[in-house]
Amino acid sequence: MEQSSIWLDLLSNQLISSWLLVGSVVGVALIMGLFVLVNGTSKLDDGFSGKLIQRWSTRSVIIHWFGAIPCIILIFTGIIIGAGKVIFEPGGSIWAAAVKLSATLHELAVFPFMIGAFIMITTWWKKQLFRKYDIDWFIKAGGYINFGKNQHPEAGFANGGEKLWFWVFTINFIILSSTGLMLYFPEFAPSHEYAPAIISLHIISAMAIGAFAIVHIFMATVISEGGLSNMTSGKCDENWAKQHHNRWYKTLNKNKAK
Repeated sequence: MEQSSIWLDLLSNQLISSWLLVGSVVGVALIMGLFVLVNGTSKLDDGFSGKLIQRWSTRSVIIHWFGAIPCIILIFTGIIIGAGKVIFEPGGSIWAAAVKLSATLHELAVFPFMIGAFIMITTWWKKQLFRKYDIDWFIKAGGYINFGKNQHPEAGFANGGEKLWFWVFTINFIILSSTGLMLYFPEFAPSHEYAPAIISLHIISAMAIGAFAIVHIFMATVISEGGLSNMTSGKCDENWAKQHHNRWYKTLNKNKAK
């Protein structure tokens, strides 16, 4: 499609925005890595209890990965498409091959991501509404700063940080999908005079999702001890629930007592 090549050329010319996209992902990853080195990770105060609690249904786990895997593909292929011309400047053939492969993967990941994200948003939004106690969670940085150990602010099923990630993702998903569809189907896009604005919005929304996704990945895999099992088995350790989601844990016990 001739028009799509025009959009790709325009995208590759957005060098400043593209480098900001790279910085939003790589920069945040470096910051999170430094945070772990200086601050350490959040350990369970009482260790693992060995008792597992069902936190996510099998359906929710599948939905999560159905959206998450293509999201990761889109982030990294988007970086190559947007900034690869500079990164691979020494070899034009390398640039061409990298962009061609990335563009193909990017297009293949678009619709699985949109479907998965849409299901996640419409399924989980009620649990992501902010409450008054979330303010204290933000003030105490979720209790993850080890200079103030044993500060575990209250949290329901989702804590303040998870809720923030959810709504940042939701808003930028709408922007990213709308502008992405215009790039995917240029015949339905506004005239080319709006192209720079559309591409800039696409990159900015990708920056937001990319940066928050890196934080989310670090939190689940490195920083929060026992956190990863939530989205692999759908279960969490009882002590993890008590420490990080005490209100939700208390609700579970109340329901059992009835």
